[in-house]
Amino acid sequence: MPSGGQLFLGFGRRSRIPDTIHTMPPLTLSTFTKGALQNRVANALLVATRGFIVTALKTFYALWLEVTGLLFAILTVTGGSALYKQFRADHLADHRRAATVGFFTVICFWFTLVSFVRARRTRK
Repeated sequence: MPSGGQLFLGFGRRSRIPDTIHTMPPLTLSTFTKGALQNRVANALLVATRGFIVTALKTFYALWLEVTGLLFAILTVTGGSALYKQFRADHLADHRRAATVGFFTVICFWFTLVSFVRARRTRK
């Protein structure tokens, strides 16, 4: 069987991914001293804590994106409502205001979509 680095051949050249799979010597409790066991436990706690923090931060970031997406959705509905009221009142006679409100509404709608798409990608 080829080594790990040889499995990733692409376009006729060898991959830069190093071979990281080596044979491990058998481990027994007599192999470790008391300090080595404490070091392994401390390292395991550090890795677990780091994993928890990364997961929690990803969750809070996804929540932040969803909240901002909701706020932009509210602003989009507000802008659409303002355009509708202006259309009903004077059929968009004030072109500059209609263009400004329309631009605001489109930008807020875009930010809404981007926020929810990013939140979905972050959760995966």
